[in-house]
Amino acid sequence: MNLIKDYSIEINKQKRRKNLLLFIGVVLAEMFFVFGNYSKQRGLEDGWMLMFYNMPIMNSLFLPVVVGGFASRLMDLEHKGDMLKCLYTFTTPARLFFTKYIYGALSILALVVMQCASMVLMMNMLDFPRNFGMTHMLFYGMATFVTCMTLFSIHMILSFFHKNQALGISVGILGSFLGLFSAYLPESVFQKLLPWGTFATSLFIRLDWDRETRESAWILEKFDFSSTLINIGWIAILIIVSLVMLNNTGVEESERREYAKHTGSVRIHRRPVELMKLKGSPAWYAFIIVPVLSAVIGTFNYLGNIEILTDGWYSLWTQHTLFTCYFFMPVIIGIFAGCIWRVEHAGTNMNILMTHETPLRIVLGKFGATCAITSLSILWIAALYLFAGKVVKMEGELPKGLIGWLIMGIVGAWAICAFQIFISLIIRNFIIPVIIAFLGGIAGLGCMAKGFYYLTPYSLFDLAMNQRDYSAEGFCFVFSTALCIALFLVLSIVYLRRHDVRTNE
Repeated sequence: MNLIKDYSIEINKQKRRKNLLLFIGVVLAEMFFVFGNYSKQRGLEDGWMLMFYNMPIMNSLFLPVVVGGFASRLMDLEHKGDMLKCLYTFTTPARLFFTKYIYGALSILALVVMQCASMVLMMNMLDFPRNFGMTHMLFYGMATFVTCMTLFSIHMILSFFHKNQALGISVGILGSFLGLFSAYLPESVFQKLLPWGTFATSLFIRLDWDRETRESAWILEKFDFSSTLINIGWIAILIIVSLVMLNNTGVEESERREYAKHTGSVRIHRRPVELMKLKGSPAWYAFIIVPVLSAVIGTFNYLGNIEILTDGWYSLWTQHTLFTCYFFMPVIIGIFAGCIWRVEHAGTNMNILMTHETPLRIVLGKFGATCAITSLSILWIAALYLFAGKVVKMEGELPKGLIGWLIMGIVGAWAICAFQIFISLIIRNFIIPVIIAFLGGIAGLGCMAKGFYYLTPYSLFDLAMNQRDYSAEGFCFVFSTALCIALFLVLSIVYLRRHDVRTNE
């Protein structure tokens, strides 16, 4: 009875928070991707194999971020104010944790059911024959659910025991990066032990591609339960770790330890104010670590396809910037923008700040800090690119447009900074703007594929970092970027003047 009561309370707490919209959004995004890429292949005889092959790979990209965002959403309410202290007066940390865990498990089950239903719907829309057994769908659903539950267990621990939700979403982004990369590696024990990589290791459809003839064939293999069993083991270990940590949890003790670290002499800080607010935030590390991972993966991808990538330094550049530009740099900027507004969104801090600063100075200060760290990250990408070229003993000259790509890339990234500053201002929740940045990066890739280069801030950044020559389009790029930056900065200033100064609603 207590479990039912706790669960009903959790449902009431999550009421109107629209958490399931995250899952509906990712299912629609995957459907849009499949339909956009295979609409010209209607009636394909092996179309069902194509679906079962592509969905786990797309899950490797989408679901780690979505599951991380969902777990953060579940705990975001409890970390506001002193709500945990209030909750612990009539419940225990373990009951609170596992009530949310059950709620999350049922929600993820709903996600898997929706995804399986969407696959059947897409097969009907594309006239793909459904000549596969129910066991194939059941195995796919089971493997996806268990993998998602492993990731959810990791993120629940991070979100429950760490107030700053940027940590969880950062882990989700890195996990997405690792999972997608591991999908293209030869299968190994390490890949199966990596929770984010088990979407791909559970595949029962293999793509046989002949490099010489450029022909592909789909091969049906036996079900491999090893990855699922390993994930079940991970879930058991993570639950045990959770129980141990929950037994040592206490709001008063944690506050006392936190207070002890900050007692002592008071020092006057002379660093920039906006950067001071981000002290200890994991967002800093993402700007350093993600480009390193991208450089390593890009270098190995270049060496593995050196017969196809014949443009030397330019080919290496495209591989280094491939995932960073399209997926991870927009999300990192989204995290940073969310962190930089998070202090003001707590309580009535915005009202206090507005008594000392003007909306113009507030917005420009946050925009400047975000642009500064983003620019340094892009220069870091260039340094890693040059270092990797020396390591692999790249011959020939550097691309003539490299300096132009970097300058344009920095300016293009500022457009994303302006947009994310505006989104994080009007949406007080930390996770939603990050999800918007993630989807925006994918939308930018779609705009690039369709030739709509100037339609979104994300496509502007992609255009800047992955073009050979700007001589014909330089004016359009600069004009579009400047217009985008000015538009969202003005919207931010106007919003601040008309909303946050009044109440904290």
